[in-house]
Amino acid sequence: MKSQFQAAADSETAHAAPMSSTSASLPPLLAGARARGMADAFELLGVAAAFIDEAGFALHINDRARRLLGPQLWVDDGRLRAADRDLDEALSAAIESALINGAPARAATDISFASELRGAVAVKVLPVAAEAHDPFQLLRAVVIIEEQGYAAPWRDKGRLAGLN
Repeated sequence: MKSQFQAAADSETAHAAPMSSTSASLPPLLAGARARGMADAFELLGVAAAFIDEAGFALHINDRARRLLGPQLWVDDGRLRAADRDLDEALSAAIESALINGAPARAATDISFASELRGAVAVKVLPVAAEAHDPFQLLRAVVIIEEQGYAAPWRDKGRLAGLN
């Protein structure tokens, strides 16, 4: 099953103009390639991640993140939700904060909770820097979901992979 940005990029590729007139079609292709590249990188690192668009909807949720979803954290009408009201509000506020135009690329919001099935779970919401008013850049935030004590933190995995 293709994610929304994969389907959109495939559609753009299928309808792309010949190379001589690519100036109009190149930005959406590059935006889709950037999002796919980020999704692939998180997948290769084994990091559970949900990719969020400019309206707060999940564009793509990788397989590892899907396995961590359950009764306390799930997707409802395209948005990440939590069973606990305070946690749900904190998650929504963190995603909204990440979506604010001009959010610092290094700013992140950490949220932790205890899961009956998984023990301690940490959620980190990271904004994705985008050019202001870029209509093609759909990806605006990444939500990382991590079982505490289960695997190396995502930053350590990035260092081990030579990404830092």
